[in-house]
Amino acid sequence: MLGSPGDIVIAVMGVTGAGKTTFVNYLADQELQIGHGLEPCTQDVHVVPCTLPDGKRIYLVDTPGFDDTYRSDTEILREVANWLNTAYKMEIKLTGIIYLHRILDVRVGGAGVKNLKMFKKLCGDDGLASVVFATTMWSFIPDEETGKRREDQLKSGAIFWKHMIQQGSEVFRQDKGRASAQEIVNYLIEKRRPVTLDIQREMVDQNMQLNETGAGAEIVSAVDQAKRYYEQKLEETRVKLEAAIARKDDDQKEELEEYKKEMERKMAKDQEDIRRLQANSEQLHEETMRKHKEEMLQLTQIIQEKDKQLQEYQHQTDQLKIQSEHELEMEKIRAQMKLKELRYKTATQCNVM
Repeated sequence: MLGSPGDIVIAVMGVTGAGKTTFVNYLADQELQIGHGLEPCTQDVHVVPCTLPDGKRIYLVDTPGFDDTYRSDTEILREVANWLNTAYKMEIKLTGIIYLHRILDVRVGGAGVKNLKMFKKLCGDDGLASVVFATTMWSFIPDEETGKRREDQLKSGAIFWKHMIQQGSEVFRQDKGRASAQEIVNYLIEKRRPVTLDIQREMVDQNMQLNETGAGAEIVSAVDQAKRYYEQKLEETRVKLEAAIARKDDDQKEELEEYKKEMERKMAKDQEDIRRLQANSEQLHEETMRKHKEEMLQLTQIIQEKDKQLQEYQHQTDQLKIQSEHELEMEKIRAQMKLKELRYKTATQCNVM
């Protein structure tokens, strides 16, 4: 579901575990499942209809973070870019973007920095005036002073939000559940500044391939850096492997060969990710639709197989029921025959007496 031109559509972004789905559920007409533990719940883009207390109809877009344990950044970027580009082609513009961040994080780790970099590249400077940075999980902060200090660090840090605030982004606290969620959404609605993101201009207006966009180039740069690291490790492993073979150390030889295969597997996967970034908007949409059709076909096959198993189970149940009824009938007949036999013996004994 995408909506229509003129609809109020707000994207919700941030790292896994920042509370994106929880935020959406405060306003959603129907709640989404919330992930627990290490596995992220939001693995695809979800457009969620919401009805505000004043009756206004809006759509919140729940997006996956670029720190997924099970999917690469390339796969996530393809998913997000395809949705954004498809919406843009349908003349659906985002009313704004809400970027959630856990205030309880003492330091912003690699995943947080990577997410923020990708966010900047997706948006570009022109869209930052329609962005809200909202801090979550205030209930876990020991005192107001600690939270305020961390909030100030985020606002003033050059690698965090400083530049984006200077470009018009606002900072809110998502600390009062549904009430603060409504406040944030109402701020963006009242501002009513529809935004076109850089990746939409790059891929739709300029027909760039995904790897040529700012966000795609960020992934290509990271892969190139990883490639240099893998190549260095492979060279070190080659030297150690030759030494292990020379001294006939079979245990270390086996361990080094396994490590070498793992490095080569990671390099091959990274190169495949780069290849998958070489797609323009139309190709990306076609590939995504083909993937969805394949998934639907697999799902249909699974349902059909389950139906077949259910029918077989029902047939077996019916057969057992028939068999049971037959055995019960036979048991009744045997009981009746025994009863007749017993009556006959009793009558005979009485006649003798």
